[in-house]
Amino acid sequence: MTTQLTQTKLNKLTIFDLYKHYAALESSFPLLCPESQELVKAELEQCVALRSEKIDRLYYAWAHHEDAVQRAKQEQDLLTNQRKHHENQINQIKRLIKWLRRAVTTDETSIKGNDYQFAFSELSNLSVEIRSDINEWTQKERLEFCVVETVTTTKHSVVSSIDGKVLEESTKPVTKSEIIPNLNAIRDAYKEGKQLPLGVKVSQDYSIRRKRLLTKKQITSSVDIVGEAASEYSSEFLSKLDSAGND
Repeated sequence: MTTQLTQTKLNKLTIFDLYKHYAALESSFPLLCPESQELVKAELEQCVALRSEKIDRLYYAWAHHEDAVQRAKQEQDLLTNQRKHHENQINQIKRLIKWLRRAVTTDETSIKGNDYQFAFSELSNLSVEIRSDINEWTQKERLEFCVVETVTTTKHSVVSSIDGKVLEESTKPVTKSEIIPNLNAIRDAYKEGKQLPLGVKVSQDYSIRRKRLLTKKQITSSVDIVGEAASEYSSEFLSKLDSAGND
C-alpha cells in the first residue's frame, strides 16, 4: 500500500532535507486532489517522525560528548595529580641524595652504588630557603633583607572600523609594587656570618648528574654473553651452509 506521494526515500534524507521536503509538500498541499492530499498527509507524518528522531539524536550526541568531556576532565585531574605525586617523589629523592652529600660524604664528589652513581657539582649561587612570612620580620630585618619590586605593564588598546580606520586609541600603564626578599643581601650576610631573620636558611646547593657504572665484572659478563650468542649464530649459519652445499 502506497503511504506517500513522492518517490523520495525519506529515511535517507538529512534533517535539513527533511525540513525542506516537508515545506515543499506543505506548500503543494492545496493544489492536490483529495486522494493525493491523503498521501501527502501520510508523507508529512513520516517526515515529522523521522525529523523528530534525528532531533532526539542531536540530544543523545550532545549528552554523549558532554559525558566524554567530564570523563576527560576527571582523567586529566588524575593525570595531573599523578604527575605531581611523581614530581614530589623525585624532589624527595634529590633532597635525600643532597643530604647524604652534606651529612655523610662531605669530602666526596659522588655517591656510588653497584650500577649507578650520583655526581655532584656546586652551583654558583648559594641556595636560600625562606619559611617565614617577611611581614613578620622586624623593621630592621625588612630594611636590610628586603627590596621593593615595581613592575609596570602598559596596555595599548586600539578600536578600529572594519576598513581599518582608527576610532579610538588609548594607552594605560599599570604599576604594581611588592616587597620581596633580597636574596643577594641574604647570601652576603650569610657569608659574613651575620644573623639572618627567623626561618631563613642558606646552604650550598649542588646539581646532581646520574651516571651508569660499567664495572669490569659487567663488561666481562657482557662480552661472554655476546660471544656465546655470536658462537651459536656462527654454528647455525655454517651448518646451514654445509647442508646447502651437500644438496
